[in-house]
Amino acid sequence: MKLMDKLFNGKGYIDGITIINLKGEILFTAKFNNKLSHAPTIEHEYEVVGKKFLEVYENLDEETSTTYQAMVLGIPIYKENQLLKSKNREAIRITSLSIPIKSGNVIVGAIDLSVNSETEEDLKETLMEVEDLQIGDLDLLGMNADTFKGNRVDTLAGSDRQSRYSVDHIITNDREMMKIKQYVTVAAGCDLPTLIYGETGTGKELFAHAIHDASNRRNKPFITQNCAAIPENLLESILFGTSRGAFTGAVDNIGLLEMADGGTILLDEINSMPLHLQSKLLRVLEDGTIRSVGSEKEFTVDVKVIAAMNEDPLKAIASGFLRRDIYYRLSALNITIPPLRERKEDIPLLVNFMVLKYNQILGKNIKYIAQETLDELNSYEWPGNIRELENVIIHGMSLVDNSQETLGHIDISDKLSELEAYDQELDEGTVVIKPLAEMVHDFERRTINQALKKVDFNVTKASKILKTPRQTLQRKVKRYGL
Repeated sequence: MKLMDKLFNGKGYIDGITIINLKGEILFTAKFNNKLSHAPTIEHEYEVVGKKFLEVYENLDEETSTTYQAMVLGIPIYKENQLLKSKNREAIRITSLSIPIKSGNVIVGAIDLSVNSETEEDLKETLMEVEDLQIGDLDLLGMNADTFKGNRVDTLAGSDRQSRYSVDHIITNDREMMKIKQYVTVAAGCDLPTLIYGETGTGKELFAHAIHDASNRRNKPFITQNCAAIPENLLESILFGTSRGAFTGAVDNIGLLEMADGGTILLDEINSMPLHLQSKLLRVLEDGTIRSVGSEKEFTVDVKVIAAMNEDPLKAIASGFLRRDIYYRLSALNITIPPLRERKEDIPLLVNFMVLKYNQILGKNIKYIAQETLDELNSYEWPGNIRELENVIIHGMSLVDNSQETLGHIDISDKLSELEAYDQELDEGTVVIKPLAEMVHDFERRTINQALKKVDFNVTKASKILKTPRQTLQRKVKRYGL
């Protein structure tokens, strides 16, 4: 209510409403003040419905738009005196309140309420400003505005039932990565299963989203499921559904495969799926046949299966965690994402993007990156890949004063030194004398991390090495930030 009061500011009315979905498409718009209209005339207002929001408002991108940020962060975003420029219209300033729209626990879009906050005296100054507009001062970071329009790194997971990212969201200058981006259209152009292999933090789910978005299934469901995040005895029910009476308390319930009918399903960490369940999945890959748990009836679904794993598939087969026949079926279309240490020319590009992203989120004003910082980032091997790089950038930016415009090397160096020192401590098995509770905590964290490293961070395999329930280990991994 306080945000609404700030928006109205005694006016008692709003000047415009816009609703978009996760793809950024305008579902509804109404402008009660002609200055806010993005159409040449009010009569043409309806013509923008179905168009991309960021194509209509040419001076905004996903990082500067409050409507997009409300979807990303899942919270209301209020912004005063925001510059707005639509095609064929004069630029104005507005005050807006953007609110995420949820279906259950899933964000499906956002609604923006806006009022005109510009006086006539401000108009001349605004028009002069828009002539020299550079989104987020990207030119000062050595990039141009077109490079980043619509781009962001995907670190989210879950069954969103709709893809959020396209191939344009994959940020790279690397030649090999460019080839993989082109291959996305090949994988999207047919219904064959696709296998994506890459180390933790390389962006496997981002590629899966891009494949679905580029396919003719883009308007159908996109379902994701991490096979390591569900207990083995429940995974079959979740994927294939259940029939009433299959077990105590069982009811008729459709599974994720049926839910994805007509669309795409991403099965992450498929090498964590029990072998007997991999065999059952093989039938789906071969002819789309499904039988729910406890049922004798079979039915078919039309679903494209994308499998992802952070372990080399051949090693997974040799260690008995992946069936050879399902690998053959999945690997006809195969994408291998190189780790960040093999494409370090992407680091400046990614850092620039992350600085822009977290300037908005952290309220910073960083426009420059010290050369010493980039040199140091390039010298690090990044075992956690893009996800680790993003965490380091967030840490460095969090220590910078809000008025500071340069991201200096000291903050980043401190974080990298801390990471490298911890890795060295793990490798050498050294122990620093601390209070007993801290030592027990550190020992458990160190032991779990060593076990995870040994099996390429596969939680199921690590739980077997440590002889502890996988759910317990999963909880400790999350607690220790591993």
